[in-house]
Amino acid sequence: MSWILVSPAVLVCYLETLRGDGYERMFHSCGQCFALLPGFLGMCLRRAFYCGTLRSCSWECQIEFGSIISHREATVESEVFIGNYALLGRVHLKQGCLIGSRSSILSSGAHHVLNGNGHWTTPDSLDLKVTVIGAYAWVGEGTVVMFDVGEGALVSAGAVTSARVLDHVMVAGNPARFVRRLFESREIRDASDEKATHGE
Repeated sequence: MSWILVSPAVLVCYLETLRGDGYERMFHSCGQCFALLPGFLGMCLRRAFYCGTLRSCSWECQIEFGSIISHREATVESEVFIGNYALLGRVHLKQGCLIGSRSSILSSGAHHVLNGNGHWTTPDSLDLKVTVIGAYAWVGEGTVVMFDVGEGALVSAGAVTSARVLDHVMVAGNPARFVRRLFESREIRDASDEKATHGE
């Protein structure tokens, strides 16, 4: 049912892609409209729209009221939860990650540069890179994420990341700083097991 309701918007967005890379005005307009639909029906329509327009989007995700994905190159895997009013750029949300309400996850790369007249330029979407949020990571409410977040990591509410967040650690503050290790990452455990095996 939801797929039938969003199919005209999906078709328009598909036709827009025939103009070439970088054309996303209709995609933005439709995404903003679906973001404002309330309740369970709104969530179903948002998910159906993004399943039909993004690079990849699982039917087993939840995208809450007011949330917008601003680039169709985004990937949303299964069990992902996106809270209210989240703003997402060119992202890859891996399985089971949680995105808090009012969070902003920016595309990686140079968003604005100074031109020869000393004026800041608008971003060129073709130069933006994908920001990856690792599997089962938790990005807290009101955060600003500018770099990749590792598997199982926790970015505290209100934090602003200025570097990549490693697997299974908690960061907090502005700029975000290491708080504690949640538990040893798989890489650390494997290295420890290998040392034990070789008697080191």
